[in-house]
Amino acid sequence: MQRLSLPIENIKEHYEVVVIGSGYGGSISASRVARAGRSVCLLEKGREIHPGDYPDHETEAHKEMQMDIEGDHIGAETGLYDFRFNEDINVFQGCGLGGTSLVNANVSLPPEDWVLDREEWPEALRNDRQTLVECQELARQMLQPVPYPDDWPTPAKLKAMEISSTEWEGDPFYRPPINVRFEDGKNAAGVHQNACTGCGDCVTGCNYSAKNTTLMNYLPDARRHGAEIFTQTAVDRLERSEENWIVRYRSMDTGQEKFGGPTSFVTADIVILAAGTLGTTEILLRSKEEGLPLSDLLGRRFTGNGDFLGFGYNNDVRANAIGMGHKEPDPQDPVGPCITGIIDLRDEQYTNGKPTDGMVIEEGVIPGALSAFVPWLLSFASKFTGDDTDSGFRDFLRELWRRLGSLLGGAYRGAAEHTMTYLVMTHDDGQGKLFMKDGRIRIDWDEVGHQSIFQKVSDNLRKVTDLLGGTYIKNPTWNKLFRHRLTTVHPLGGCIMGEDAGSGVVNHKGQLFRGADGTEVYENLYVSDGSIIPRTLGVNPLLTISALAERNCVYMARDRGWEIDYHLDGAYQQQQEHQEPGIQFTERMSGYIAKGAESYEAGYEKGKAGQSPFAFILTIRSNDIEQMLENPDHPANMFGSVQAPALSEDDLSVSAGTFNLFVEDPEDEDTRYMRYRMKLRSEEGEIYYFEGHKTIHDDPGFDIWKDTTTLFITVYDGPDAEAPVWGKGMLRIKPDDFRKQIGTVQVTGVSRNIEKLKYQGKFLKFFSEHIVDVYL
Repeated sequence: MQRLSLPIENIKEHYEVVVIGSGYGGSISASRVARAGRSVCLLEKGREIHPGDYPDHETEAHKEMQMDIEGDHIGAETGLYDFRFNEDINVFQGCGLGGTSLVNANVSLPPEDWVLDREEWPEALRNDRQTLVECQELARQMLQPVPYPDDWPTPAKLKAMEISSTEWEGDPFYRPPINVRFEDGKNAAGVHQNACTGCGDCVTGCNYSAKNTTLMNYLPDARRHGAEIFTQTAVDRLERSEENWIVRYRSMDTGQEKFGGPTSFVTADIVILAAGTLGTTEILLRSKEEGLPLSDLLGRRFTGNGDFLGFGYNNDVRANAIGMGHKEPDPQDPVGPCITGIIDLRDEQYTNGKPTDGMVIEEGVIPGALSAFVPWLLSFASKFTGDDTDSGFRDFLRELWRRLGSLLGGAYRGAAEHTMTYLVMTHDDGQGKLFMKDGRIRIDWDEVGHQSIFQKVSDNLRKVTDLLGGTYIKNPTWNKLFRHRLTTVHPLGGCIMGEDAGSGVVNHKGQLFRGADGTEVYENLYVSDGSIIPRTLGVNPLLTISALAERNCVYMARDRGWEIDYHLDGAYQQQQEHQEPGIQFTERMSGYIAKGAESYEAGYEKGKAGQSPFAFILTIRSNDIEQMLENPDHPANMFGSVQAPALSEDDLSVSAGTFNLFVEDPEDEDTRYMRYRMKLRSEEGEIYYFEGHKTIHDDPGFDIWKDTTTLFITVYDGPDAEAPVWGKGMLRIKPDDFRKQIGTVQVTGVSRNIEKLKYQGKFLKFFSEHIVDVYL
């Protein structure tokens, strides 16, 4: 599949629209605004991962896990599987180009009418339901949800689910529409996809190009219409200048974090926040701390959408609900997509007249990448928290035989093969609070797991397990030991819709209110993700999030006289793309500069005396190491930030950065130069040009360290070297910074360690040969 993202060094200084996040809200916004002919930049914290590259084995899955806990973060911040642990409720979400759509269960269902009729929603939205319905249809056209086909082999878990539903009269069981393709061919965006293989690994990433994530439709559509997409770019905060929005971001996975995580920035006329409930709220809370006036309700009314997890372990009925992982799927006995069946208990006949007691029970799949641990974890949990729903000596022997078969033979036999996973959505009270602590977002929601609705959910899960003759296992953290902690995969709220700043954070169009009260909004600042939803939905939220994002774009275009072209012609042209091996490293240099200095040494001494420091943190990257080494100028790109209080109080952003390694002096064959050139931009809009060089020349004495770690710099008061000289100075690498720099060297574009070592060796050989050539 063709890569959609561009290297961050290609980012422009300004765009009409910057979209933050690439889940349903972000990708829809980027696609629609690009279709309106606007210049669009999309920033995504995670990496671009394509089908075929998602983990299908335990060791691979472990590398993709990141865990945010009290006071610490474990794992890479761009890991695909993003776990947030809190005292009252945990959150699981995706981190990658495509957001949580990469790791969700694909179910596209609308909430019941009474949910959208509640007064938590702004009156303008309640009175304009037709537009919302039309926007749901727009989302369906692109995501193409369909039920699991009747003429395909029926998964065992789907059969078991239908048996479970007989506990209730009125036939509440059906096959819900899911965003999965069941035939080969081009999708609505023109991207070729394959038919589902039934592997079951939807929630660790579909390796067969069958799942309709936003990576498969809205994002390539946005790219086709001119949007520029940048990954591994984490937005820190927003600031407002007189004319533009300033979006401060950090480059991820470059090593810059080793030097304190400096920020760069891009400016925009319009900003659309769509970083997910936790991501968007965190950015806005940090922005508010830095002085951006926003509603005091920011962070309030968080909900887990009533999510609840349970298991029916060691049933008498086979389930086959463990994903295949690296194993070949069996087309005649498929696991099936993660969710293929639902017991819908939202109708009034199941709620005794109390609609908030309604719920949906969906069957799920434990991913194959985790299969090695499943038999032991389930067996352990059944012993300590399990509730066996049937009894008798024969039943005991059958269950014991299946348990031993699973423990000895693995997850695809015995008790694990006879285990159902249940995912439930209902209605909690939506009174969670998001707040910042130690620079990270946290959740406070005391006693949420003690709400009576969750006991009703648990009772229903025991009933469905009883019909299958198994042992009911509650959510492993829903007990006294863990204070009845819940886990949600559908975090909502935090930036809720309201009539004014006293009742919400955004208006019905998604525009943020400008302060603690009143209806005045920032006309060009929007939120388009699950954080704007003001209450539980009682069902999977992806379709509602998508419809609201589509609706925000409708109003955004209508207010500005834009025309969005919604025609889907399937004309997207996919191209095979080969990524060459590259190399990158991050360097920090610091020193002093003085305005008006006539020489480097004088600028350094004058700047030091006048307390005018100058430092940069730059990532130097070549996306083709062979080309870099063969080209006589040995060129690479540079991106990062500059810290120079004499130029700006905040970090200056770098653009058009170029680096040349060991360029020969045409007049002296014994001299080489390392050259640095880049344009600097301050938040105030001032433009400077930076030129620097290291002189590699064998002078008397041992001067290798001095030569390779001393940079002579000139700053020009304008966009290029034709502008007047602003000042001169010198920068050096400190030993501790050099130690950190060595740890940032990495080979890109290849995954195998042996290939990485090969190209690291080539680069080091090239470097050492030039050092030997000059000095020895």
